[in-house]
Amino acid sequence: MSNPNQETVTITPHDLPLHCSGPRNETWNGHPRVFLPIQSNGTIECPYCGTIYKLEGEIKPHGY
Repeated sequence: MSNPNQETVTITPHDLPLHCSGPRNETWNGHPRVFLPIQSNGTIECPYCGTIYKLEGEIKPHGY
């Protein structure tokens, strides 16, 4: 169920890899750092705090 008070954070491919350690918390009082697997132009919700991350842009494939 979506909470209307959830914070939405917009990121770009430059901000990857995406991780969350709690909304507006210092390192010592947040939740454990969790890496979130976001897709191009997609959204993902942190399972600990419910912060929603929205990626604006395409993830470029790693190539040789």
